[in-house]
Amino acid sequence: MEADMWERVMEGDVTEGVVKRKPVIETLERTPAGIPGFDPLIEGGFERKSIVMLSGYAGTGKTTFALQFLHAGIKQYNENGVFLSFSEGKESIYIHAQRFGWNLQELEDSNKLRFLQYKAHQVSKLIEEGGGTVRDAISEINASRLVIDSITAYGLLFKEEYKERQALLTLFELLKKWGCTTLVVSESLAVEDDPRIGNLGFLTDGIVSFYYARNQAGTRMHRVEVLKMRGTRHSNRVADLLFERNGLRVETALTV
Repeated sequence: MEADMWERVMEGDVTEGVVKRKPVIETLERTPAGIPGFDPLIEGGFERKSIVMLSGYAGTGKTTFALQFLHAGIKQYNENGVFLSFSEGKESIYIHAQRFGWNLQELEDSNKLRFLQYKAHQVSKLIEEGGGTVRDAISEINASRLVIDSITAYGLLFKEEYKERQALLTLFELLKKWGCTTLVVSESLAVEDDPRIGNLGFLTDGIVSFYYARNQAGTRMHRVEVLKMRGTRHSNRVADLLFERNGLRVETALTV
């Protein structure tokens, strides 16, 4: 037996003269978030068609992150998107986005973005119709990105806990059927103390947590952490989240 063949036998590539085929490892398709500095934390982006929860208390940057995800998707990756709101109105959202130079109305006029808002009395109809309006919007503009803001507001629209739980399960089933890469905003006080994170966590493929905490100098800093990302070797570090002129940027060199 030739030397190189013998080495391959010893390494387990060949058995009794038969060359073994090494297992093929499939590469997951990724959807880049489009936030500078963030994608390297999650192997280049979210798993395509996954559902990721953005969790944190008010003012931590969750909605801005979600809007930038949609804007970057359209502008940088030619991926249309839908924003589904259960709380804040369109005018407020669009004004907020304009501060970073994101003209969402222009994107909507060019049929690359859809903004949908559901109020309390409309939610039951959404479920009964199997998400008709949302499903149609995704189909009409061929959207591959979806944002829901917020899942907390959605849950509060149901008075009984069992109805809320059932409605959440139904919604997540619809999200899977629609086939978009979806970001779901969740309002919480603190990830460690909020039981809703655990309740929703098992329904999602990933959890990204947002903080606005004091550093050692006593100054509050926006920060972001990837708590869970299925099928991804993600960073375990808490990174600085910077609000800049053109949007958010993640700085992995943490400021203490």
